[in-house]
Amino acid sequence: METINEFSIDEVEITENIEKLFKELFPICRSITGNGVRKSLKLLNQVTEFNVKEIPSKTQCYDWVIPDEWNITDAYLEDEEGKKIIDFQKNNLHVMNYSIPIDKWVPYEELKKHLHTLQNLPDAIPYRTTYYKRDWGFCLSFNDFCKLDKQKKYHTVINSSLELGSLTYGEYNIIGNSGKEFIFSSYCCHPSLANDNMSGMILWIILLKILKSLKLKHSYRFALVPETIGAIAYLAKNEEMMSGVDGGFVLTCVGGPSKFSYKETFLGNSFIDKIVDESFKESNVDYIRYPFDINGSDESHFSAPYFRIPIGTICKDKYYEFDYYHTSLDNLDFIKSKSIVDTLRIYLKIISKLEKIEIIEKKDNFKIKKAKNKTLTSLNPFCEPMLSKRNLYPSTGGQIAQKAINFTKIHRTRNYTNTNNDNQKYSGKFIDAISWIMFYGDNLTTIEEISKKSGLEIELLNEATNTLLEHGLIKVNE
Repeated sequence: METINEFSIDEVEITENIEKLFKELFPICRSITGNGVRKSLKLLNQVTEFNVKEIPSKTQCYDWVIPDEWNITDAYLEDEEGKKIIDFQKNNLHVMNYSIPIDKWVPYEELKKHLHTLQNLPDAIPYRTTYYKRDWGFCLSFNDFCKLDKQKKYHTVINSSLELGSLTYGEYNIIGNSGKEFIFSSYCCHPSLANDNMSGMILWIILLKILKSLKLKHSYRFALVPETIGAIAYLAKNEEMMSGVDGGFVLTCVGGPSKFSYKETFLGNSFIDKIVDESFKESNVDYIRYPFDINGSDESHFSAPYFRIPIGTICKDKYYEFDYYHTSLDNLDFIKSKSIVDTLRIYLKIISKLEKIEIIEKKDNFKIKKAKNKTLTSLNPFCEPMLSKRNLYPSTGGQIAQKAINFTKIHRTRNYTNTNNDNQKYSGKFIDAISWIMFYGDNLTTIEEISKKSGLEIELLNEATNTLLEHGLIKVNE
């Protein structure tokens, strides 16, 4: 069995596998549950075997509950002449993910309340979800929206189901003998979005296949989960084992054409951050470095106060930062197989450096000295709390920090407000404040320090603190 230092990749064979997976995975309508996820994991299992597991609906996972399983077979919107305006079979982004079934004629004035579009990107279909609120909706380009006749009724059909089932995820553990363990996680819940995050799923399976063939000193845990709810459920099911993980990465958005970028761990200067920097420099690759932000993928869950795993993220066109994020223009024309291969090379270099590590900072050393001023303690330290059930989060997902909504630079202060008559108080900056406070509710970090880390005003953080106190999510330590 080869070691990673002896290993060299067959770029031609890997590229062929990537291109094959592009064609097979892209058309599938995935969600946080359902047959689309199972079909995707079955295809990936043909590359190399891993375990597929199910968690039943209604299972309590910390502050969250596994929702009913959603499946969809067809959906369309047709006018009075029988012409289809929207067709799920042509693009599965046309239907708001997790829409309830519907079959009725709807007048334009009622219909438009359920239509989602992007005026700033008029040819693109936006990606929207309604995971935790029973609702329905269609997504279409702004140009097609403008063609709708306001005087007509439209036949509105969504053939979907919401019923007891399960959440499906994949995992595989490569066991070493050093006592050190690292996690490589990706998410499998997005439908036909190529960079975010079909590319991450493909890198995940190729990296797993390679590492399974090598003799490795450390242990490597691979998890392929639905974003947010899947990561939280995985932590809940593997709490003891995950508390011993030393570091890791979320594999996401690795297929774009732009230069590399790296989102730091919550520490900013952990051994993970240092190894990534060394790997890029030794590869003569220039990259953009982003500071840690609680917004993103599942890194904030793995780094929650109880676990505090330093998680990094390497991207080629990072989520939030590219114009086509969460739209139909994030398609097979946008991504490149070479980008995934190039990212694979960087990760293999990183792993080779991890294999040489003898001493890793203990997690106790990650903590800063307790300040004299008052600190906060999260009463939900295992993951972020479910804000939507407390009416503290928008019920329509997919639009958060979407660049196509507002093409101004988006960083840390998300440009959105809630839709569907949710409480408008809970806009992007306020939710950011809540999230930062919960993440640093470790009885070690003061409001002043959270303000410096987040860039948010102390007044806003104090307001968010009062809201969290009202909901019993934190306590103040004097």
